[in-house]
Amino acid sequence: MAVSLEAESVASVKSAPIKLSGSMGALSLAMTVLAFSAPLTTVAGYIPVSLMFGGIASPLLFIIVGIMMLLFGIGYVTLNNAVKRPGDFYAFISYGLGKSAGLGSGIAAALSYFMLLAGVTSYFGVSCAELQKSLTGTALPWYVFTLGCWAAVGILGYLHVELSAKVLFWVMLTEIVICLAFAFGVLQAGGNGELATGAPFAPGELTKEGVNIPFAMLFAVSFFMGFEATALFRDECKNPDITIPRATYGSIIFIGILYTLCAYAMIMAYGHTAQAVATDSPATMFPNAFGLFVDNRVQVIITILVLSSAFAASLSTHNVLSRYLFNLGTDGAIPRFFSNIHTRHSSPFAASMAVSLMVLAILIPFIVMNVRPEFLYGQLSGLGTSGVIILMTIVNLSALTWYVRRGKQEGASFLKAFLAPAISTIFFVSLVGLVAYHFHLLVGGEPGERRWMLYCLIGVLFAGMGLAQFYKFKRPEVFARLGRAHHS
Repeated sequence: MAVSLEAESVASVKSAPIKLSGSMGALSLAMTVLAFSAPLTTVAGYIPVSLMFGGIASPLLFIIVGIMMLLFGIGYVTLNNAVKRPGDFYAFISYGLGKSAGLGSGIAAALSYFMLLAGVTSYFGVSCAELQKSLTGTALPWYVFTLGCWAAVGILGYLHVELSAKVLFWVMLTEIVICLAFAFGVLQAGGNGELATGAPFAPGELTKEGVNIPFAMLFAVSFFMGFEATALFRDECKNPDITIPRATYGSIIFIGILYTLCAYAMIMAYGHTAQAVATDSPATMFPNAFGLFVDNRVQVIITILVLSSAFAASLSTHNVLSRYLFNLGTDGAIPRFFSNIHTRHSSPFAASMAVSLMVLAILIPFIVMNVRPEFLYGQLSGLGTSGVIILMTIVNLSALTWYVRRGKQEGASFLKAFLAPAISTIFFVSLVGLVAYHFHLLVGGEPGERRWMLYCLIGVLFAGMGLAQFYKFKRPEVFARLGRAHHS
């Protein structure tokens, strides 16, 4: 019996199809990747942080960042239409800048998403313990809730992606309803009446004292993350050449509108004191405004929904990381075990199991020592965000290189394949400079104290490039497969 179950659940590299399968539409894909950004958690917990730096001008800054993300998305979609392979950053950078840069970026991407996953999973547990303590006066250890989240995410990641997509769809829909209820509740009431309705969009607010545009933009960019993973699910989409562009553009536009609207509502709710309140008490800014302008009886429900938002972000990140490992394993860049596909669920179950074990391995020391995992959801999450920003910059460069070398000759649009990524490159290169110079804003500590973590991340990228060169000279058959070059 054990033998038959094993045969049913494991597809070997020789017998398994090289492609995953699924029929996700644009809406399901958009919800799957947008769960990564955890909209309700962002609105409740992180937009107030953005207001610390952006002040009254924050909604205008969200519009500017949204436009930059849309320009990035144009180059991203253009590459997707040319590459026509899964692998996302790994495949796109391989296609434009070469296999060495592609493998280094693929491994760096996997590491970045792993750090984000470990962070959000531990954050879920700590937040659950705090909620239980506020309700009952006592609480179970944080890791009890974290392990529950870990187990549930691992099970869903093992099964077919469309089950995860359904879970994420309903969680995301609930989050969106709460965010819109807050925004329209404040706007319908007219806020606190202190500010003119157009004040947050006035360019003059950008020059006011206390506004730090670069810092505010840095945080705003991190709120948009998630849409950049749409191409990873290429083989699991229905008509991917249509689904991926729609999901990418739709995600950017929707999340830009949602965050701009919620930031605007938050400012209108507090008026001229918005920045001061965000600085003094960011954690209570959203629940207090929701209770005042919408309903003060549902604050516990909102807190629970914020936790479900964190769970959804864990599941989304787990699925993204699993597919990076699956693609790297399929090419033989890492052990082929990671490319095993479940014969019944058509899922990258081996990569998913490996991700679960990796997360457990990093949680165990904190559990054994019975310490709160601030390092996980603070410093490592900030480092993971930095990694994704760096990789988005490299994707821009890959799009430009591809256009100059091949795209122009193949009739690619100058506006889509060159101008849009060129403008986006300028923005992201500036952003990388900001990350490097003010790294402490993302990971905590004193200026320069933890910059070594960023150097380690860059070291991993170069180590991956070195590994590609090793394959080129010692295992040319593996090198030939890098970047999913063999995928049809």
